[in-house]
Amino acid sequence: MAAGFYIQEQGVSGLGRAYAGDAAIASDASTIYFNPAGMTRLDDNELQAGIHVLIPSASVDQGNTGIPGRDSANPYDPSLVPNLYWAQRYSDTVWLGFGLSAPFGLRNEYRDDFFARYDSLESDLKVLNFQPSIAVDLNDRISIGGGVDLQYAEATLRSAIPADLNPAHDGEFGLEGDSWDVGYNIGLLAELSDDTRLGIHYRSGVTHTLRGTATLTEPFGGPSFVLPGQADLRLPDIASIGLRHQFSERWSGLAQYNWFNWSRFDKIDIELPTGDQVLRQNYRNSYGIAVGAEYILDPRWTLRGGIQYDRTPTRLDGRSTRTPDGDRTWFSFGASYATSDQFTVDLAYTYIHVAREEIDITRSFNGDPVRMQGTTDGNVHVLAAALRYHF
Repeated sequence: MAAGFYIQEQGVSGLGRAYAGDAAIASDASTIYFNPAGMTRLDDNELQAGIHVLIPSASVDQGNTGIPGRDSANPYDPSLVPNLYWAQRYSDTVWLGFGLSAPFGLRNEYRDDFFARYDSLESDLKVLNFQPSIAVDLNDRISIGGGVDLQYAEATLRSAIPADLNPAHDGEFGLEGDSWDVGYNIGLLAELSDDTRLGIHYRSGVTHTLRGTATLTEPFGGPSFVLPGQADLRLPDIASIGLRHQFSERWSGLAQYNWFNWSRFDKIDIELPTGDQVLRQNYRNSYGIAVGAEYILDPRWTLRGGIQYDRTPTRLDGRSTRTPDGDRTWFSFGASYATSDQFTVDLAYTYIHVAREEIDITRSFNGDPVRMQGTTDGNVHVLAAALRYHF
C-alpha cells in the first residue's frame, strides 16, 4: 500500500526499485500505467501478468478517552493486487497498449468492541482501472503517450451508533455502493542525452458517485431500515517526474518524484432520504521521493533495489481509523531472469515502515459529540512476481 489508499504496486520490476524512475525507465509493458509514452522504447511486443501480495500489519491503541472498548487487533488481512499489460507496435512510430490495474483500495475490519467503533468498524474499497493506451514517436528523442482510465469502484462503509457507550447496546450504520467513471492520463518521454532519459506523467483525478443502499440498525436491538443512498469518492490527480541515467553498460541510476492532489479527498458526502451526512477527511496534498539502481549481471539476470519516502496525506485534524496512516519509508529489492528469448520472470520484495501517528476524532450523534483518541503505527510486507512474454 502507499500513503492514503493509493496502491503503487502496479508493476513488479518497479517494485524492486521502490518505483524509482518508473516514469522514465520504460523497461517493460508496465510502463503503460506509469507513462504510456514509454511503449515506444520497448524492444519487443509484450504481454505481462503480475501479482502482488500485500501483508499489512497495524495497531490502533486507545488514548485517554474513557470510551469502553478494546485496542484494535490487526484489522488487515493479506490482499492480492493483480496487473495485466499488453503492448504492441502498430507502425514504425505508433504503439498500442492496454492495462488492467487496481490503483486504489482499502480493506480493514475491527472488532465490534473496538474503542473507535463510532468512527469505523469496516472499510472496503476496490477500484479497477481499464486503460486502453497509445504512444507516438515524434522524433528520435521525444515520444508522447496517453490513455483513457475507465474505472469501476465498489465500497462498503460500516460503523457503530452509540446509545450509552456500551458496545452491547450499539446500533449500526452501513453503506454499500458502486460506480463507473472515466478519467485520462498523458505522458512525455525525452532523451536528454545518449545516457539520460526524462519522463513526465499526469493522471487525472476521478470523482465516483457510489450508488447503493444504506442500512440503519437502531441501538438496544431495535429495528433495521434499508434505504437508497449514495456517497461521493474523489480520487486524487497524480503527477510524476522520473529520471534514468546510464552510468555504464551495466549500471543505471533512477529517481522519481510523485505529487498527489489528495486535497480533493476532503470529505465523504453521504446522501440519504432521511438527510445528508458529511464525514470530514481533511486530506492534504502529499508527495513521494524514490531513488534506486539497476545492475545487469549477465544477459539473463538483472538486479535492482531502491528506497522511497512517501508522505501521508492524513493529518491529526481528520485522520480516521478507516485509513490509520502515517509517513512511509520503503526498502525494496528485486530481480529479473530471462528464461528464454520469449519469457522473463520478475520477482520483488518490499518492506514498508509506517510511522507512529496520533488519532483524535470527534463524531456527532443527534448533536452529542463522541471523541475518540489514540495512536497508530504499522508496517507492510509486499511480495510480487510477474511473467513477461515477448513476441
